[in-house]
Amino acid sequence: MSDNLLASISTPYEVQQRFAQVLKHSRRKLKHSRRESSLRTGIPEATIRRFEETGEISLRQFLVLWNFYEDLQALNQLTSKSIHSLDDLTSITSGKP
Repeated sequence: MSDNLLASISTPYEVQQRFAQVLKHSRRKLKHSRRESSLRTGIPEATIRRFEETGEISLRQFLVLWNFYEDLQALNQLTSKSIHSLDDLTSITSGKP
């Protein structure tokens, strides 16, 4: 594996943190408090706080938040990509077809 490819691979924890920060940023951009987000999504405020601080959340709750603040269809498209070789992985992580 090339050094460049290794640098682009993240741990599950790092990905959790990145998702939490993206959603926190999107929430704040709309000037929604955690309470407002809770009222709009039905997810408890304490759960939103825990997610933003630790990255811990159920998959269903994550998808509800992502659907509200981001593009759920774009996230869903990731499941249609297949990785069968190192070239496939390199293509996906570099954004090149």
